[in-house]
Amino acid sequence: MKTIFFAAFALAVLTFVHETSAQSKQTKLNQLELYKQFIGKWQANIGTDSLEIREIREYGMSYVIDVHRVVNGQKIPVYINSISFDGLDGKFKGFFLYPNGRYFTWIGLFTKNNYFSGNIVFNFNPAVVWSEFYAEFINPDEFTCTNFNQEDNKTSVMKFTRIK
Repeated sequence: MKTIFFAAFALAVLTFVHETSAQSKQTKLNQLELYKQFIGKWQANIGTDSLEIREIREYGMSYVIDVHRVVNGQKIPVYINSISFDGLDGKFKGFFLYPNGRYFTWIGLFTKNNYFSGNIVFNFNPAVVWSEFYAEFINPDEFTCTNFNQEDNKTSVMKFTRIK
């Protein structure tokens, strides 16, 4: 009788341990594949007679974003963003370069299939966060980009649509 009780108890414990470990495992997102959603040309209305245009392309296994604004029909360069995936920590790292020589660095990743978030940081140091951002895909041809300052106040929301 003790043997049957012990066997049933052991089976119950093993089943519980297996179910618990299966529930704690998360499906790992394919970051590089998900980032491909951004490839293409996008525009957002940012004011009267003003657009922000983002042209996102692959550069080998990295990405380059050329951002400019069109204000009253005049094209104005804003920044170039070079992006690479760091396989060691599983995150993207980007470098914003502005025409005046200033730069910012950022670190980010997809936390859901349609949700990319990151931090603007000092020289890729994740401990020194200047601001936060996220992009959320509404559908394959629309996403919103939201930015926050150091005090966690929303500073901008832009809705981008794909230019075909």
